[in-house]
Amino acid sequence: MRNTPPLNYFLLLAVMLLVPGLAAAENTNRYSVGVNLKPSTWKGENPGNNADFSSKSAMLSLEAKIQRGRWFGGLTLSGGEFNFSDTSPARPTGPALPVGQTVTIKRGEADLVAGYRFWERISLFIDLKNVINTWDNDNYKVEYTGLGVGASGFMPLSPQWLLFGSIGFVPMDIKVQGDSVGSSKRSALNIGFLYRTGDRFNISLALNSQTQVNEYDDGSEQTHELGSLAIGVNATF
Repeated sequence: MRNTPPLNYFLLLAVMLLVPGLAAAENTNRYSVGVNLKPSTWKGENPGNNADFSSKSAMLSLEAKIQRGRWFGGLTLSGGEFNFSDTSPARPTGPALPVGQTVTIKRGEADLVAGYRFWERISLFIDLKNVINTWDNDNYKVEYTGLGVGASGFMPLSPQWLLFGSIGFVPMDIKVQGDSVGSSKRSALNIGFLYRTGDRFNISLALNSQTQVNEYDDGSEQTHELGSLAIGVNATF
């Protein structure tokens, strides 16, 4: 089943952020920007011959967030290059690459999030996610797009230290060169620590894990796992 066009996602996010009803004392906007260095491992299992693939990369992530009372929203952009020297992720459609050929895949991710803190330390959110994998040798592109849901929470450990985490699920449509070729189910788990260095600056260390199962129209399946250690800094104003 195909997803709703992305324009509808943006309209939904805009409505959530503009819904009135917050108390006057909570109507102050707070903004934050941050950057994360994410040493990452991308691995998985190809369909058919079940050949495993694996590669490492230092991904970079940029984020911008806004909070208004209990409402919040944000945009995160991540990217990196993965070099596969032996076996690489099989492409959903031809042409197949020769076995043993070194393959470089540029991976880009975008997350547009909007949510509401329903409880004192727990929030629910929706996530419009887009992932594009581009094979460097011939510009072959596989794109994933979907709208998912998730929950996040935090626990203060001291005036400076904070434990945080989130979990999310996103069903996604798979397209190759603009044509739909299947669907995907993606889950993500994030847990880490944040240290407040002052009123405006924070340092964070987190473990990120993404699991994805692709189901193609020809009946085959492919699994992907992306694990990262995120080291970040952000500023609030």
